[in-house]
Amino acid sequence: MRLGKIGTLLVASIAFGALSSSASALTLKVSDSHNNNHSTVVALNEFSSAIEERTGGDVEVQVFGAGVLGTESEMINQLRMGILDMVRTAPTDLEKFNPVYSAFLLPYLFKDDAGVEKAMSEVKDDVFHSHPDSGFMGLAWNTAGARSFYTVDKEINSPADLEGLKIRVPNSRSMTQAVEMLGATATPVPWGEVYTALQQGIVDGAEGSPTSLIDGKFVEVIRHFSFDRHFTIPDVLIISTKTWDKLNDEQKAIFKEEAENYTKRVAVLEEEKVAKAIALSKEQGVAFKDVDLAPFKARVMPLYDELRANNEEAAEIVSRIEAAQE
Repeated sequence: MRLGKIGTLLVASIAFGALSSSASALTLKVSDSHNNNHSTVVALNEFSSAIEERTGGDVEVQVFGAGVLGTESEMINQLRMGILDMVRTAPTDLEKFNPVYSAFLLPYLFKDDAGVEKAMSEVKDDVFHSHPDSGFMGLAWNTAGARSFYTVDKEINSPADLEGLKIRVPNSRSMTQAVEMLGATATPVPWGEVYTALQQGIVDGAEGSPTSLIDGKFVEVIRHFSFDRHFTIPDVLIISTKTWDKLNDEQKAIFKEEAENYTKRVAVLEEEKVAKAIALSKEQGVAFKDVDLAPFKARVMPLYDELRANNEEAAEIVSRIEAAQE
């Protein structure tokens, strides 16, 4: 695990802060790689305030946004080491520690936002409490929006249009495999380098939600956004099992209630943010287009067979997610 000089100093600082905090208060640290204006960080700060108020100051939650403590994988490792207590992260990193989370990484698993809510209500508790040997459990989930393709020059109307294009993806086996099956050349690029990669032609496009265009300033180089919605992957707020065990029953009940409020709050903030991102992007010349999803879905169906053959736990969750949306 490499945090760099700044990350190391911050880890040391927050560790010292925990030692010097009031003996009567339990101080917990939650980290998020998103910027401090992102919906999840805003909601985490509201979560923090509610926890402190409702526990009468007996539990304090310190929020560290903007990825100041490293990548999501690094933050999960810090949680497992006892440096952090909670982390907002994605299943792309969680599946490395708990194979059940691979269920959420199948393309076209969720029909729409309503389908995500129905399905997560059905399966989240079982997923969150699976594999306690991982050192963490899920506390809350949040919408991360549907991911679609956006490109510098070429409009994407069908999988055939992806042939020969280099598309930026996160460093995830599942996402790389799906994008390759859809016809593109999947090219992992760190988030902080995506703008330059698009600008210099290292990649021809990327995939994500409309908010990515504004968050990453990609709107300056992107001209086409196609709503193929190949992924709708919920984020998860995890908490260390050791930290959870430090809470009394009343505090655990408060955390569960505020976790539900966190989920609802992010949904509201994201809906507003997506609408604003689309409007701003259109003003700067980005063309948005709906496409026929059937040809895209057909390309990735073998991934379902592969999961069912190799990951029985995740396959059972997938079946329940599908049934919840019928």
